[in-house]
Amino acid sequence: MPKKQSTTGGPTARRAVGVALAAGFLTLAVAAPQPALALTAEPTATTTKSVTTTKSATATTPTTVTTATTASTAATVPSPVGTWSVTTQESDHPASTGTLFFYADHTLRLEAHPGPDGKPVFIGTGEWGSGFGGTLHYEFTHPLPGTRTGTAYVELDGVLTSSTTFSACGLTKRVYDDGGTETVTIVMTGTKTA
Repeated sequence: MPKKQSTTGGPTARRAVGVALAAGFLTLAVAAPQPALALTAEPTATTTKSVTTTKSATATTPTTVTTATTASTAATVPSPVGTWSVTTQESDHPASTGTLFFYADHTLRLEAHPGPDGKPVFIGTGEWGSGFGGTLHYEFTHPLPGTRTGTAYVELDGVLTSSTTFSACGLTKRVYDDGGTETVTIVMTGTKTA
């Protein structure tokens, strides 16, 4: 029985088609660039792009490729920089309020426990950093007011739940001037005011 002839041609023809297809895929990849990263505090809206291209010299049917960018895949970088009204709850004290300032140079300032004159009883200073998905880490020290004086060393981890709210929890280590120490849990929530 005679050998059946290939309708696709010999090895040289098949290689030519493969090269043409590969060139078409390369053209497709170049013609559909990914959007640039968005460095904004607000989520981006969903956008759709359509690109029409020809796969190869031998295939003349155009192909449409659609790419979508959504708020969950866009690279948004929330920032805590600004002024926040905060509520703090340490495990052994009633809740207290204060003002937390996150500065662009990654330092922070906490003014807490307003006294009868409206001025803060103590001022804390420290530094902060943020990470993927709005995570937030910050630490600061402040003097311990009251009859047993000393210094509090506070370290919290949290998340920016929106561009205007965050919640965090961590530990406060109190080192007293009389040599005593203790560690308590702390929870802080904040609302951006400026």
